[in-house]
Amino acid sequence: MIARVIISLSLRERVKEIEKILLEYNLSLNHPDLLYFTGDVKIGIAEARRIKDHFAYKSFRGKIKATVLEDASQMSLEAQNALLKTLEELPTDGLFILGADSDSKLLPTVLSRCQIIKLQGTSRQGSRQAGDREQVGDYQEDIEKLLNSSIEERFAYIEKLKDREEFLKFMVQYFHQQLTEPATHTRPGLARLEFLKELLQAEEWQKQNVNLRAILEYLMLVMPKVV
Repeated sequence: MIARVIISLSLRERVKEIEKILLEYNLSLNHPDLLYFTGDVKIGIAEARRIKDHFAYKSFRGKIKATVLEDASQMSLEAQNALLKTLEELPTDGLFILGADSDSKLLPTVLSRCQIIKLQGTSRQGSRQAGDREQVGDYQEDIEKLLNSSIEERFAYIEKLKDREEFLKFMVQYFHQQLTEPATHTRPGLARLEFLKELLQAEEWQKQNVNLRAILEYLMLVMPKVV
């Protein structure tokens, strides 16, 4: 069985879809074959080990073994990497459901091993009010310029940037999308993947209240350069 990633900005909608799937397999929240992590639980290495062990044993009632993460966005990079083999070799009676507000929060190697289910209303762009600044197009052009800019020019851009949080979110989305395109001599796939990992780590730092300008300046230092 293939793992499923349910994408929606709304935790409530994700949970509704999760409950619908569990109902199909006659699984209640207190079922002994279900390992369930609510949205307020951050998934680290210890939790990843619990998940691996859960799937390693046969089900109590001989039908299905299930694990649910209401918010897989809370998974650390280490936990995501630790679960790759589990995702790839999910047993035939294994059901693994991961909820997330955006696929940009998950490593491409995780996503490639899962069925992606995007619920309606998942687009951040679509949730903007009329008259809001269309930053997506602007940021895409800015990022492509930054790829060819010097460190000094990159730092100057960050200094003048008004909405740094939105810029970081878009950078994650932009480089995640780039991974779906064929690698060229100007944009090596490995460099893009490594920088995406840096971006995901930067989001973790942001959650820990690290200064956002300092985070972005670090990213400008490690951003791959197009030549």
